[in-house]
Amino acid sequence: MSTLRSSTLHPGSRAMRLLCLLVALTAGLSLLYAVQYYLGSPLRLAVTSEIHDLALSPTHHLVAAAAQDGMVRLWDMDADWKMYTLTGHTGPVTSVAFDASGPTLFSAGSDGKVYLWDIPTILPAGPSNAQPVKALEASTSPLRDLSLTPDGSLLATLGDDHIIRVWDVETGEVIQTIGPNEHTRHAVALSPDGTLVAADDANHIQMWDAHSGEPRQRLEGQWENEEEQENWLGHEKEVTALAFSPDGAYLASGSAEGTTLIWDVEQGQLAWETKGHLGAVSEVAFDASGEYLISSGGDNMVRRWKVTGGKFAGLFKGHLGSVSGVAAGPDENTILSSGVDGSVRLWEVVNNQELHLEWTKLGLMPIWGKVFVIWMLGSGLLGLLLAWGLWRVRTWSYLGSLAMYTIGPLFAVVLPMLETIAYPITWSTRLHIAWPLACLFVWYYFLVLYLRNDAIAIPYQAPDAESLAQRLMAAQQTRNIRQGLFVLATWFLIFILLFSVLRRFGLDIAFMRKWLPFIMGGAGLTMFVSAMAILLATVLALVGALGRLAKNPVINGISGFYVSLIRGTPLLVQIFIWFLALPQIGITLKPVTAGILALGVNYGAYMTEIFRAGIQAIGIGQYEAAHALGMSSSQTFRRIVLPQAFRIVIPPIGNEFIAMMKDSALVSMITVQELTFRAQKLGRQNFRNLETFLIAAAFYWILTIVFQFFQSKLEAYMARGERR
Repeated sequence: MSTLRSSTLHPGSRAMRLLCLLVALTAGLSLLYAVQYYLGSPLRLAVTSEIHDLALSPTHHLVAAAAQDGMVRLWDMDADWKMYTLTGHTGPVTSVAFDASGPTLFSAGSDGKVYLWDIPTILPAGPSNAQPVKALEASTSPLRDLSLTPDGSLLATLGDDHIIRVWDVETGEVIQTIGPNEHTRHAVALSPDGTLVAADDANHIQMWDAHSGEPRQRLEGQWENEEEQENWLGHEKEVTALAFSPDGAYLASGSAEGTTLIWDVEQGQLAWETKGHLGAVSEVAFDASGEYLISSGGDNMVRRWKVTGGKFAGLFKGHLGSVSGVAAGPDENTILSSGVDGSVRLWEVVNNQELHLEWTKLGLMPIWGKVFVIWMLGSGLLGLLLAWGLWRVRTWSYLGSLAMYTIGPLFAVVLPMLETIAYPITWSTRLHIAWPLACLFVWYYFLVLYLRNDAIAIPYQAPDAESLAQRLMAAQQTRNIRQGLFVLATWFLIFILLFSVLRRFGLDIAFMRKWLPFIMGGAGLTMFVSAMAILLATVLALVGALGRLAKNPVINGISGFYVSLIRGTPLLVQIFIWFLALPQIGITLKPVTAGILALGVNYGAYMTEIFRAGIQAIGIGQYEAAHALGMSSSQTFRRIVLPQAFRIVIPPIGNEFIAMMKDSALVSMITVQELTFRAQKLGRQNFRNLETFLIAAAFYWILTIVFQFFQSKLEAYMARGERR
């Protein structure tokens, strides 16, 4: 019937012409959005602006944030967090700092400039009249960091040119230039009295005299046991953050491996070490008393430490992305933090609770804006090509359109829409942010529905085929591919929904990312145990099935007892018997060997009945025909019965194999350090059982998917005779 319909439809039918128009229109609008986005047009998806740095004024009521959009955000906490926007930089603002005399706000940007803002003149006038009172041409390259003495007399800047410049703020002159040093690229800090300037030097720290530029000290790690090179005391990766204590006695440093060190400046030695961040440390800051250190990192966390001893004092969790800045709060019981999610948060340190939240502007995470424009550009270019192919009635263009508009929007449209559920905002605000994505999703949905219409699908199934047989084969192949695309899209959609639900559980993604290699280190042993147990179970099942079918009462009885005993007792008990009971009679097995034997013997009993049923499913006529041809009983079984029985038992045996791969996790109970053992051990140590077991579950799932794929191929291979 499908062939008749396709032969009566003209390739240039109205439905097909409309399809070409819809695809071309969609592609054209997508390209138009991408082009105007890269040209700097304001017409774009609403995204928040990342914050790179944070500072609190000496009066404890103003919060300044350096934003990616080239603006400095200023909040007045005493005026119900009223926000002021300071414009002037022509690129992202990278660092901000207040001085105590004025106060004056300093901001550094990727345009290489440092602006000085007179706060008393800004607050009453409002942002429309906010102009910097001074601009310092600090560098011809983007600035990475700035540091200011409390009295605002000295300023230090570090740029991408790897040069440290120390400025006299009053005169606006550079009093010292240090560098360039290719290993100095992230952080600079001035001591409170303005005598020292410190900067990162790979995984070490170099300090100079701020006025003369002479090297003063080099802070570097060392081995606790130099001869054995055991227990490294220092940073293992490059230093990413620096801060002096209020009295200048200590210097705190954070690094890319997540450690924070507290150095004794006078002694030039490591005083205390803290470990806890699962990503690079982005900022460190002391509170006003100097008793506590605050650190932020790429693990989306803020941590608080007792300076004396470096003891952990608090964890603050809530940012949707990396935390880029921290500062002491307006009083001793609060701290401030900012992140790439564009938010500034005020925390209460006693109960680790969030007290207040402000955004640079409401919108999606910046990463989704980038993903969306890439999707619009790619789908626009590819869409024009597909529209041409559809006009020429090409099957590849039809399937390509289905694939692109079915799977692509799941990642570029549906996933960011669902991500808004995790944002701490009202539903009306979520709708305000995500409505363009919702409208676009509806458009893609109806476009896919139109592509599935028979008036469209049938003419594109086999337009180039010549004979009827070729048309039928090509049409069947196209339908199979189309069906596979929709199944794949359904899987992706369910996976995205599941991922969004799991995000609501507050999963520590940074923890999972850091410890993934450690947990997956047990995957090889898991696969080895499973493979060996499967081989043993197959042999035992085949022997057991023959025993169950044997007329010899002894053999039949032994086989029946084996099946009854093993199926009647729990697998975990059997594992303990192999590992713990056998040593009582002088037989000691290694944990891996005991696990393989326990799994193989257990599943061999279950599979015995499956093999027996498969053998009995072969009709008596098969045996008689083989004997008539002169085959012996063993030849009949090997050449006639077993191949057919094997084809019958493949599906149930496959299910048993999948169950065995998952049950191999039970061998972790006898100290086999496979996947589950590592996940359980790590989860208990860090109180992150959900994260570690999710990693293990994901591996088992992937393993079963791979096995199911090969099982389906084996089933198709064994059934090839029937297809003929």
